Parts: sequence; structure tokens; C-alpha cells
Amino acid sequence: MTTTTPQMRPTRLVRATVLAAFLWSLMALPIGLWQLLDPEGGPYSHDLHDPTIPLPASVPDWIAPAALLAAGLGGLLIARAKPRLWPLTALYAVVFGMLLTTISPISFAGYLAAFLIPIGAVTVPVLLARGAAARIATAFVIAAVLIGLGVTGTVDYAAVGGFAKELGGTMAGLSGYLFTQVWTFAGGAIWAALTLQLVLTRREGEPAPACLAPENAAKWGRAAAWTAFACALPYGLVRMTWLTPWPWVGGPIDDDAAFPLEIRVWGLLLGFAALGGGVLCLGLTQKWGERWPFWMFAVKGRPVPPMVAIVPASIMAAMFTFMAVPTVALGIRQDALDIVWGFPFYIWGPALGAATLAYAIRRGKVAIR
Repeated sequence: MTTTTPQMRPTRLVRATVLAAFLWSLMALPIGLWQLLDPEGGPYSHDLHDPTIPLPASVPDWIAPAALLAAGLGGLLIARAKPRLWPLTALYAVVFGMLLTTISPISFAGYLAAFLIPIGAVTVPVLLARGAAARIATAFVIAAVLIGLGVTGTVDYAAVGGFAKELGGTMAGLSGYLFTQVWTFAGGAIWAALTLQLVLTRREGEPAPACLAPENAAKWGRAAAWTAFACALPYGLVRMTWLTPWPWVGGPIDDDAAFPLEIRVWGLLLGFAALGGGVLCLGLTQKWGERWPFWMFAVKGRPVPPMVAIVPASIMAAMFTFMAVPTVALGIRQDALDIVWGFPFYIWGPALGAATLAYAIRRGKVAIR
């Protein structure tokens, strides 16, 4: 009689994680040298860089980049770690994911999601239409609506273009800083994924935990998905108050307060992005997360490729989990408790991660064998 044991399948995903850990560690070397050779202009010396745990002023400038170089060299050695070495990979995940990252990645991701909402509202209906004639008709209707909004003055496209140009220039100026911030977060996510793979790799003959059986994963995955959905509500609903006469931003806004239209629009888009993300969390436990729903005419009824859900959900689960520490630290430093309850990443991230793991088990990407 053989004992079933849960293991990560030796698929492309597993091999890709090992390769990603190796390449990430390799990238640490030029970044560390950049900061070491240019301590005042390096990526970690940017004015926006606000580390969660800043080093004491008495620490020499070369210590941090030298430690980064050492971490890169160490990562090259443990990228193909054995299961018993998972504490080392977990240490990398904690240090780079929680201690060295800042709130910049989540801010960038939030504004990117908000920016993509109007683009998606224009392009997605065309892509979902069934047949060439339906796509042409849908595109015609959308174009007519956009033209009408411009002619009536409801939308000032010149102002929109100017804003987009200014935003692009700002992003270009922050490219070096944003790259290193995203790289830092990516390191935490990669090492966390590698740690999960090592932990789930069990010795031959070792009994499988009952909780990893698909039928049990469905139960705790459902609870985790609804918990993640609930965590999206505070921020999303607060932003939705901007559609009412009683807008709220950490407190009621006075009637005579300056509240420019562009701020209101960005706030609403961010709120919609949060609520939309919460709904997508539910997809990890609903039928429409496994088969495309009826309203997606071009693909309705077809199986949803598991990685279409697993990859973005895993990235966001890692980001939310890692953002918990810097977000809470920021709220405490600024005496702004609304940040702590408005962004419950300390619950949201782990809940979304658990829901994603359960989904992967049910879809056969984490197999019992």
C-alpha cells in the first residue's frame, strides 16, 4: 500500500521559479554595485525611498549595498535549495518582502489598475463580442459614445492627454527608483513561492495532510476567498462615498474644501479597482472561476486556464502580505489609523494566498500523489 503525498508537480512553473530566483539573485549584483559606487544617487537614496526599518545614521553607507551583494551571491547558491533548507528561502522572502520593501509597489499597482479601468471599459466589450460583425458594431457604439462625450464637453480630451503626458513624464523620471522597488518586491514573492514549493515537497512515505485534499481545500478556500473579498470593502466603499454629497477621505470633507475633479476621478477609479479586485477574489471559489461565464460571449463555457487566475492572484497575495508591515508602520508614524483599517493587508494577503492555494489544489496544479 502506497501513501499519497502532496508535491508540487515538476512542471514549468516549478522550474521557472528556480530560474527566477537565480536571475533575481544575479540582478542583485549590479544593483548593489550601483548603490555602493553612487551612495547619493543610487536607487535606494531617492527622496521617495522611505524604508520600513531605516538603518541608524551611524551605520556606514557601504554596509547596506555590501549586504545586498552578499545576499545576491547567497541567492545564487540556494536557488536550487533542498527541502530541508526552506528556512533560508523563507528568510529571503521575509527580509526582501516585508522589511526592505516600501509602499511604493502597492501605490504603483493601484494607480496602474485605476489607469487600466477606462482602457478596459473601451477594449474589453469589443474583445468579448462574438463574431466580426458584433465586434465592429460594438466598436462603432463605443466610438460614438466617446465622440459624444467630447462634443458635449463632458470629457475634455485635451486635458486628459495633457494629464497622461505629465503622468508619463513623472513615471519616466522615477523609472530607476520604481524598478528597484519592484525588483525588491519581486524578490520577496519569488523566494516565498520557492519556500512554498519546498515545504509542500514531502519525503517518500510521509502521510499527506488531510487539509490538502481537494474536497477539504474547497472548504477552507471558500472561507479564505470571502475573507479576502471583505478586506477589499473598507477602501472601496470609502471611495464610493465620493459619489454622494458626503464624501469621506479619512474623515468627512468640508463643503468648501478644495476637491478638484481629477482627484475625484482618480479616487473613484481606485475605489472601483479595489472592489473589482475583491470580486475577483471570489472567482477563486466560484464556478465562473473555472469556466468562463455566459456574458463572455467569445469564450463562454470553456475552461478557464488555471494559470490565468493563479499567477495574478499569487502576485497580489504576495504584494498584500508584504505591504502589511510598511503600511501599518506608516499609519503608526503618521498617527493615521484609517490607513491601518482601510488597508487590512495583514488579513487580505494571507487570505488571498490561502484562497489561491486552494484553487491551485482543486485545479490540479498542486497534486496529491
